[in-house]
Amino acid sequence: MDKEWNEKYNQQDLQRLRGLRLMDDDFMSKCFENNIECTELVLHIVLGRDDLKVEKVETQHLIKNLQGRSIILDIYATDHVGKQYNIEIQRADRGAGAKRARYHSSLIDANVTEPGDKLENLAETYVIFITERDVI
Repeated sequence: MDKEWNEKYNQQDLQRLRGLRLMDDDFMSKCFENNIECTELVLHIVLGRDDLKVEKVETQHLIKNLQGRSIILDIYATDHVGKQYNIEIQRADRGAGAKRARYHSSLIDANVTEPGDKLENLAETYVIFITERDVI
């Protein structure tokens, strides 16, 4: 009985997995969760750089904004020199515009600076949208 039960549920799991793609939020989050190598690969491809070394990666990273709208970053990574990367993966093209990228970047900046920090020392940030179709 156990073998039949396991086989049935394994087949159901495999069928469910066949329907998933990296464009699916939950699946993407699990694939990139603490996965430095995968994040590096995406950044190497998108930015055309192979010298980039990711130190830390988080998925579904919440940045609270006490004055307004908070955000949840799909993938938030920091490289070996302190540059920060926000990778947003979504199926819909709508909402992947420059103003949303600007807002994400501003909240990242606001949450890594301290009073008295010189703005010249502000780390570079990159906000990258990957959509199912090219929005441009």
